[in-house]
Amino acid sequence: MDSLEEIMLFVKAGDDGKRYGACPFCQRLFMILLAKATQQQLQFKVATVSFAKPPDVFRKLTLRRVPALVHGETALDNFDEILQYLDDTFPTPSLDYDDVDADKCCRDVFQKFCYYVKDVSKDPSHLEAELAKINDVLASRTSQFLCGDHMTHLDFELLPKLHQIRVAAKALKGFEISSKLKHLWGYLARAYSDDMFRQACPPDQEIIVHWAEKPETPNLSMEEKARLAREKPKYSFDIPICPL
Repeated sequence: MDSLEEIMLFVKAGDDGKRYGACPFCQRLFMILLAKATQQQLQFKVATVSFAKPPDVFRKLTLRRVPALVHGETALDNFDEILQYLDDTFPTPSLDYDDVDADKCCRDVFQKFCYYVKDVSKDPSHLEAELAKINDVLASRTSQFLCGDHMTHLDFELLPKLHQIRVAAKALKGFEISSKLKHLWGYLARAYSDDMFRQACPPDQEIIVHWAEKPETPNLSMEEKARLAREKPKYSFDIPICPL
């Protein structure tokens, strides 16, 4: 297959049917494609998919979910298969990592966030403990990211989730990541200054609506939802002043 043939990445559409929706898996693949494109000739486009009216090519290829990827005759909508395909077809830069401690510290944070935002757990202490684990591992490193000075698959997995935790937990539960977690905030700051993260990131409004529509989460009134839809897209890329 000609690797220069253009790739089409289908991602979740936002509530307005056009903006990027709040799917961390979609953002992760978008960032991976941007990373791969920095070191080799790789051409791709990103299209949003609203399942109320999916694009014709999406329907014709009988794709059923997002993220989905089309490259020549290859059409995939299984996330793990897409990851493997991109690494096999575009091996540079390598995004692999081998770091047990880094992998372990990230394992449960998103689950604890889901429990908290859905009121399965009323108390944020379990989420706070998982965030502190990540902060401690980052404190033990001199590198820019979890496993080195460039992002790996682990960073591409964790950073979109951390950002959604930040935005959704604050909007729906009044929870803020502690400014005492200065290494975690420094990690987020490096992501926020990276074009790959900023280009692939959904706006705050989409993240808030996405989580508010989940079962058992604090819901939004019709007025609040309409207000968010009208607002200019907002991105929480600011960083608190952290204590020394």
